[in-house]
Amino acid sequence: MLLLSPFAPHLDHDHAAVDTVVKLVPRLAAKTDLFVYSPQVTRAAEHQGYTLLPGATPSGRATDRLGAKPGWLRQAWPRQATRDVIGLIARLRPDVVHAEYLQTAEVVGRVPHTVLGLHDITTDVMAESVRAASGPARAYRLAELARTRRFERAAIRAAGAVVTLSPTDRDTVAADNPRVVLAPPGIDVPAEPWRPPVPDAPPRLVFCGAMWRRANALVAAHLVERVMPLVWLAHPAAELRIVGARPSPAVTALAGPRVTVTGTVPDLAAELRASHAALVPSVLGGGVLLKVLHAMALGLPVITSPAPAAAVGGPLYVGATADELAAHVDAVLTDPPGAAIRGAAGRAHVAARFRWDDTVAGYLDAYATAAGR
Repeated sequence: MLLLSPFAPHLDHDHAAVDTVVKLVPRLAAKTDLFVYSPQVTRAAEHQGYTLLPGATPSGRATDRLGAKPGWLRQAWPRQATRDVIGLIARLRPDVVHAEYLQTAEVVGRVPHTVLGLHDITTDVMAESVRAASGPARAYRLAELARTRRFERAAIRAAGAVVTLSPTDRDTVAADNPRVVLAPPGIDVPAEPWRPPVPDAPPRLVFCGAMWRRANALVAAHLVERVMPLVWLAHPAAELRIVGARPSPAVTALAGPRVTVTGTVPDLAAELRASHAALVPSVLGGGVLLKVLHAMALGLPVITSPAPAAAVGGPLYVGATADELAAHVDAVLTDPPGAAIRGAAGRAHVAARFRWDDTVAGYLDAYATAAGR
């Protein structure tokens, strides 16, 4: 098997790749003879049962993003990477080429027996991003949306099989390719569950994510500007902690007496354990699935919006509007025993439904489907 990833599985990352490809690849290597190509790999090496192959590094030049393909593609996957992969396929002759993340999908359709792993439907996320934009940025995002829609749909249709993380995404993909496999992400459930803070502790809510990503910055702004003012009417001492690496200037500017922007923290689990609830709505329709699952795995009460709730299932507090989200915060803070019961049930749900063995089995099913075409 030849697996392509914009993010090297042997490195640490300050975003979701540390919980997805970093943990997935060694498990796939235990079941297959696996080679991994990534632009972040600088030299060939053996690692945890798989072979790392060095990749072409993105140049960072703005001109690389010109053309019919989406501009974001070249930020992680240079043209030379696709040429490299074509050469590797001729040399290695893999049974299946696994393109993990849409950034690697340029090779799909150009070689046989491909599996496309999608972490969300980028077209849907970008459509929400367009609705949230204005002025010149909106015009650019509209053009990017059109390019992304063409690119993503072509890749989905050409793939020998497509892997999705959620039932909603599976149903979307099935409209263009019936060979779609659901592989919910595996989640490591900590041995020690969350315990409610002491009764006299000031209310603390937490939102975690890679704060340099626009989707997370929009969620943070939504929480500070629309949700927390409603929470503070009933709970004036409540604190919102915005936790995550490389906060953008817009996120940093949200800090105030009752809002803390932490940047990178040494122990993310400690931030979750010290909170009364995780406040994790989705603004752009994607990007919060893992945030919800990791908080649930601890047993922390989770307040989210309908789209991630539908993908995850389980006993979540679900609100579509700022008023509804604030009402759920009030429910958590005024009924700690009820919130703890719901959190414990969420932890059990994740342990039963988001197992790594099932994730790997889904990918292996996709490999078998693609290899048979």
